Amino acid sequence: MSGNRLKNSHSLHGPAVLKWMAVVIACSILGAGYVAQKNQVLRLASEVRSQQVELNAWKQRNLAVRSDLSQLGSLGALQARLNGLGSGMVRIGDLPVIHMEKNRNNLAPNSPSGRLYLTAMGGNLS
Repeated sequence: MSGNRLKNSHSLHGPAVLKWMAVVIACSILGAGYVAQKNQVLRLASEVRSQQVELNAWKQRNLAVRSDLSQLGSLGALQARLNGLGSGMVRIGDLPVIHMEKNRNNLAPNSPSGRLYLTAMGGNLS
């Protein structure tokens, strides 16, 4: 009868305890990995959100600069600004044109402008 008593005792069996400990440890490692991955996803989502906000701000700035450039580049807007400033500038088409080469025979070789012309044209100064 002593054999039956030993068989029905409620002692813990070593291999079964080790198996359940391994299962618990594996589940806790998987749970910790899941929490770490979820935190990383949340951090990256907030970073993407902030980058999206920054990108939208840059797009608005680019749009404003593009409209300013198109406004500044238009001839009518530039003329209106110049007229508004009252700078008194003369249009290029209104200026008289001076042709320097027509008078090249009249330049004295000893004058500074004559020497400069002769040197530039490969002439002899002597």
